[in-house]
Amino acid sequence: MKAFVLSIISPRSGLVQALNAVRSSRIVREAYLIYGTYDMISKIEVDNFQQIDSFLELLQQNGLQDSNTLIVKEGGLSFERENCDKVEKCAYIFAKIKRPSTPKFWERHIKSIDAIMEVHELFGLYDVVMSVEENARVDFYNKVFKQLWLLTEVNLAATHTMFTVKI
Repeated sequence: MKAFVLSIISPRSGLVQALNAVRSSRIVREAYLIYGTYDMISKIEVDNFQQIDSFLELLQQNGLQDSNTLIVKEGGLSFERENCDKVEKCAYIFAKIKRPSTPKFWERHIKSIDAIMEVHELFGLYDVVMSVEENARVDFYNKVFKQLWLLTEVNLAATHTMFTVKI
């Protein structure tokens, strides 16, 4: 089971320490400090909910103030490009979508945006998460954002983009 954990860390001076602790966990596939409502995003892969609890305890030991765990929906809209976890990301886009969604249209359209490395339907605060490769940072508007506008006419209700921080 995959999940994305959004975290708020305090004090701010402990952000890098918390990131390093998270990245040392064997269940973490990727982790970044981010600009936005949260301080850090972690992509984890676990066998059971107890591992999620253990991960949240690790975060708690490293300054966790608040978190939001978004579990990837099995059998829902989901794809990852080859070597996705090895490609550095510049942003994560979280979307609320109107129901009923049109997963096949979403999948075709999202896959046509080269800078999007993965898309997952979620249980939690948002319905969908998309990660964007680092190379898109230079021209994010044209490489990603402008192309996502096409979805607003179909079933996109709201988006929230969080940019990764270089350390």
